[in-house]
Amino acid sequence: MHTVEQLFALLDELVEGSERGDRTAGAAAEFWAELLTRPGHPLATQLPDEALVDWYERGLLGSLDGARVLDIGCGAGRNSRWFAEQGATVEGIDLAAGLLEQVRATMPESVTLTAADVLRDPLPAGQFDLVYDSGCFHHIAPHRRVTYLERVLPMIGQRFAIVTFAAERMETPGDDQIVRTGDTEGGMAFSLDDLAEIFAPLDLIELRAVRSDREDAFGPDFLNAGLFARRVG
Repeated sequence: MHTVEQLFALLDELVEGSERGDRTAGAAAEFWAELLTRPGHPLATQLPDEALVDWYERGLLGSLDGARVLDIGCGAGRNSRWFAEQGATVEGIDLAAGLLEQVRATMPESVTLTAADVLRDPLPAGQFDLVYDSGCFHHIAPHRRVTYLERVLPMIGQRFAIVTFAAERMETPGDDQIVRTGDTEGGMAFSLDDLAEIFAPLDLIELRAVRSDREDAFGPDFLNAGLFARRVG
């Protein structure tokens, strides 16, 4: 072993061999399709994220009319649909190819859905006015966060926004535990300070807890949200 990628590949094998496997790889497609359509599950919703709607109403996202948006881990397309309703052209990517096939015909014409692994597959070309990640990042094993940043940061033309599990309100395995066992369990949680540190190459606009006080948006109280801007110069 003499390259970083060889080391990462070895750690990938450790995650894949755990009881839950690697939920960021293509083999997890059926798992996500079932979870996102399970009756009664919190993620089986058509509502857009609370923080997303709030940032838009407060003008922090800028105009979405005519904007190009990348929706990472788009699932059944609830946020992709909302972006399109605000006038954006949306590229949604997700592992669950079968689920995307089911919902594709229900999407506005300005939404394109593609089955892709954000860490390993070719991604849509060019930069986006907004890159959005709702619930993908917190399933990525610690060693692959580097890969995520290397692939995603260059795609950010103006804004990047993210929603993750909140370390302030839930306990999840630590990075050291995951590296030793390969088991990411149900995902990892990040504090607001964690998000500020991980995405330090970007300029911070706002970090906050997701709020549960809106009926027109998805806002479970175990999530954190961060909004960042591409650093100029």
